[in-house]
Amino acid sequence: MLLLAMTISTLLQYHRALALGFSQQWQQRQAWRVAGQALLGHDVEGWQSQRQQQSLAGGCTLERVTVMGPQQRSASLAQLNCH
Repeated sequence: MLLLAMTISTLLQYHRALALGFSQQWQQRQAWRVAGQALLGHDVEGWQSQRQQQSLAGGCTLERVTVMGPQQRSASLAQLNCH
């Protein structure tokens, strides 16, 4: 009986750790999607975005967007535009 109780307890802890990991992964993927939308010029409600542009040689511009959202999730994306 003790072995069964220990096994169930261990499995429950493992399940909790997996669920937490999947939740954090989903939240980070959401941050990347919001950063992609912000890079296209679309703000998402509930997320803060910061945009930076840097002019480079050859008429290129480096545009970087950083977003911060719920649960302190953040993501940063950059795009190089050359004309």
